Amino acid sequence: MTRPGFRRGRPGGASAKAAEGGDGFLSTSLFSQAQILHLMKNEFARARRHGVPLGCALLQVDRLHQLVDLHGVELRQAVRTALAQLVRDKTRGADLLGTMNDDRYLLLLPHTELAQTHVVAARLQQLFADLEIKVDGRELALSLSIGITACSDQSTLFFDTFVAQAEAALEHALAHGGNQVVSFGQLQLQGGEPGGDAGREGAR
Repeated sequence: MTRPGFRRGRPGGASAKAAEGGDGFLSTSLFSQAQILHLMKNEFARARRHGVPLGCALLQVDRLHQLVDLHGVELRQAVRTALAQLVRDKTRGADLLGTMNDDRYLLLLPHTELAQTHVVAARLQQLFADLEIKVDGRELALSLSIGITACSDQSTLFFDTFVAQAEAALEHALAHGGNQVVSFGQLQLQGGEPGGDAGREGAR
């Protein structure tokens, strides 16, 4: 089982072929919401069928809506481009990234357990803070919140429940100041309620 790594470039084979001009994340654009949810459904079914883990991370730039109102829609595209490039450079060829509603991004990590998913998410959060994103020549200080979950057994029955777990973790991160990675597993330790500080995992 491959642990999630961080590297530049991608291996040969199908990934390299896609990068040369195929659709979706491996080319110049991200998977659409419909595409990434379809891929997630397939990966979730495969994980349950073969008993392998699947990690999921839902990413959102803190206060992006307000910042877009202030600096213009060019900021939204600059963020999308920078975030897509960061994930492309720092994750494996098998990992999948697509857009969701409300300026959120869904990252699928096949063969990845929860602890490994947290490593990936925390690294991406740190690296995003170091990016230089400029609008009209002005560099903006941006931060990233990430909600994560993973399934490694048969307890999660439906893929939409899997998505909801990542959403709950992200909402907790945003409600507690943002700029952090929160695991749904930590929320479960609180009795499943996305409140309090027990579910907070600060940026590392």
